[in-house]
Amino acid sequence: MADRCALRLMGELNKLQNEKESPAMTLHYNEKDITDIWALLIGSPDTPYAYGFYKFAIKVPPEYPAKPPNVELLTTNHGSTRFGPNLYACGKVCLSILGTWQGTSDESWSPAQGLESVLLSIQSLLSTDPYYNEPGFEKGRDSSHSETVEDYNLKIIHENLRLTVIAPLEAMLFNDQETLPDEVEAAAELISPWHAGIFDDYIKQRFLWYLAGYKQTINEQSAVIDQKKRNGAYFRLTRFESQGNQMEGSWKYPDLRKRLDKIENKLMQQIHEWPVEGRQLVIQDAGIAVSLRGQHGQIAAQLNQMTESMVELELVKDNPFLWRLTYFGRPMTTLDGGVLRIKIYISPRHPVEQPRVLLETPIFHINVSPTGALIYFPARAEEMSKHIQGIINVLEEESPAYNPIMVVNPEAAKLFWGTKEDRRLYNRKLRNSLTEATE
Repeated sequence: MADRCALRLMGELNKLQNEKESPAMTLHYNEKDITDIWALLIGSPDTPYAYGFYKFAIKVPPEYPAKPPNVELLTTNHGSTRFGPNLYACGKVCLSILGTWQGTSDESWSPAQGLESVLLSIQSLLSTDPYYNEPGFEKGRDSSHSETVEDYNLKIIHENLRLTVIAPLEAMLFNDQETLPDEVEAAAELISPWHAGIFDDYIKQRFLWYLAGYKQTINEQSAVIDQKKRNGAYFRLTRFESQGNQMEGSWKYPDLRKRLDKIENKLMQQIHEWPVEGRQLVIQDAGIAVSLRGQHGQIAAQLNQMTESMVELELVKDNPFLWRLTYFGRPMTTLDGGVLRIKIYISPRHPVEQPRVLLETPIFHINVSPTGALIYFPARAEEMSKHIQGIINVLEEESPAYNPIMVVNPEAAKLFWGTKEDRRLYNRKLRNSLTEATE
């Protein structure tokens, strides 16, 4: 690999990994060959790709940055599913920036661009109406195409849930069972050993964050398909789909709901097993148990000094793998007078597996899912002090900017970022939930 390529690429990778984690994407590279990169992008909830997990293999050529990276979509269900006009079943990603599609001169690759430009361009393909991404179709935005566009979106919504969310999680959680659907086997396949499981914890954590969104989508879309009397029927093909490069399948929302519930139950079971497993490490005086106990003591003392006893931190049953944070709402804030009790489950494999943060106190809040999972981002994932600070930050932030990928409670988000009357209703619901929790 040329020195220029190596230096440029390492600088980009360091920059991407040192910046605050993007809620919508993450990447890993092979430490033995930094030109071998895997990226995972999450679909925005205002698109048919809502909360889907899309994996890409990126190979950087020696001529980089004079030449663009080679990118392959890995989320294709054994190479049998086309996820959009530009996302082929064979894994080809058609983009002028990558040189895989002929665009105008201002759309082509230049050395001034880099990995971030590539990832953002790919993310733009996971759009609201991907039908119009097909060349020649972008000018047909009129009512004559509306039914076709809707049909195409409906297919993607279904397969987004089935193939990018449910199947990968089943492959992680139930891959020892022989009765799983074929797409689970496809999701479990690995191309090389270095990336085995690199995105597993990332996906598990976010599944719990976005669970309410998945359930809402199934409920809403199932009603649409029932109304159209298509449940169990096969998908209709779009004009630009062809044999071997299409989205083929049938409507099975009742089955998807059962599979989703099974995943939820299994993940919650795993989380509650962490403190049990950790107790054995305490008995063995394992290094991670000693470290977590020490970190807890330091953080608890610092919180007592810095927050004037507005935040308390304790070990549940003296177990360093299960912490409880008690947050007392500050005066003159939306949480004024509220008392929130939050459990922090820490994996014996921390930080490879990140903590799961669940509220014991039911609360109607934009950053808390209906199941109690709290969404937050620590400044440094390996430091528990940063996790605690991240939790406090999202609870105390009064007017966060709207970010669709941060929506974990759809009802709360709709009210919070709606009209003035919606915001007032949100505040009333929040206050009522705090009152009910303290009674």
